[in-house]
Amino acid sequence: MQLRVRFAGWLYARLEAMQRKPDKILYNSAVREDLQTLEPAGDTQARQRAYVIGKISVCGLVAAVGVILSTALWIKDGMASKIVDNRIERNVYGEGKKSVTLVADDGESRYQVPVTLSERSFSREELTRMSEEAVAQLKKTILGSNESFDVIAYDLQLADSVEGYPFTVEWRTDDMYMDYTGHLVQDTLTEPVLMELAAVLSCESFEVEHRWAVMIHSKAVQPGAEEHLARQIIELEEKSREQQSMTLPSESGDKRLQWSYRRNYRGLLFLAATPILVILIYHCRDRDLHRQVEDREEQMRTDYPEIVSALALLLGAGMTVPNAWDKIARDYKRRRGEGGSRRYAYEEMLLTVYEMESGVAQAQAYERFGRRCRVASYNKLATMLSQNIRKGAANLPLLLKEEAADAFEERKHTARKLGEKAGTKLLVPMMMLLGITMVIIMVPAFKTYF
Repeated sequence: MQLRVRFAGWLYARLEAMQRKPDKILYNSAVREDLQTLEPAGDTQARQRAYVIGKISVCGLVAAVGVILSTALWIKDGMASKIVDNRIERNVYGEGKKSVTLVADDGESRYQVPVTLSERSFSREELTRMSEEAVAQLKKTILGSNESFDVIAYDLQLADSVEGYPFTVEWRTDDMYMDYTGHLVQDTLTEPVLMELAAVLSCESFEVEHRWAVMIHSKAVQPGAEEHLARQIIELEEKSREQQSMTLPSESGDKRLQWSYRRNYRGLLFLAATPILVILIYHCRDRDLHRQVEDREEQMRTDYPEIVSALALLLGAGMTVPNAWDKIARDYKRRRGEGGSRRYAYEEMLLTVYEMESGVAQAQAYERFGRRCRVASYNKLATMLSQNIRKGAANLPLLLKEEAADAFEERKHTARKLGEKAGTKLLVPMMMLLGITMVIIMVPAFKTYF
């Protein structure tokens, strides 16, 4: 904690020593005004310096944590991406397939190869299902980009199921020209090759087979280096299914390959988000400070009717204005010493008492009280009291009673507006609850109906 504050103080001093000082950071006038409003007594400049150092301290902590986490994630992701001895582990039997994206580096280029490792298996049961209607649908969907079975120059879309039917499909092809997924094995052919494509559909004990004659042509789009690597990985994966790991190829043509997992860039994302978070925190601190000022003004408006009413009551009992003022302020000081809450209006009154005790003229002290409060009603009260001292006003108690009555009416009006505002804020959660209630009612109804 102390080290963080010291660093923030050092950074503040460095900013202050710059030839072109960042005034928006060091000497923000709005921040200074809010601090002076909350604490009118004392050294405002020193409080602003401490406030800015505190903000820099918090922002520095957030930035340091962000950089440390980003670095840790970067190192962790880098270590997780390494592949030792070109061997990747497959899931044990029962855990399902394992899908990873590998990166092959041959010294000149990097290739991303998606790999799906089947779980380690010791036996594989094949289920196939079929019906005449499903076959008619299959004939429309398996062609893919091809126009007919007479010219197959693109991969076929050989699905292992038929949408809308409870069938499993097993495809039988000539492995020399097409694999079971419909992928064309040969990139180029000297002449078209006639091949038989068979689909075996089964459902429980029912099984039926359909055959089509297809004419295989050279691929319309020749594969690149990544596709060649992916094909090689698929062949190795099929050959090593009964082994715990699969050894990746170390060469591609005349180039050596270095394999790694595709890197996760969470560290960089976190690092990029850190300065945004720091800026938000920095400005939110100023917003919170201004909100305190607004809460102060609201509290002072709430206390105003009580203060004016107490002044009118004490003046009506025969006390002078300074004595009535002093009694109200001293009573508040006693209550606060007994554990009462802090009230800004009474704090300003107490400060006015101290000013008058130090030699400030009464009229001037009341005027300064009104300026410090920064609320129109207190300015009006200060004007009434100062004019009473300068010109005299025999009807001051009556004026204060009328002012108290008006203030209580204004307080009622303010309370009514706050109630309406609270009701408006509750509208959104009420609508959300209504939506949840409608879902609870309608979902079972729809399930029953359909």
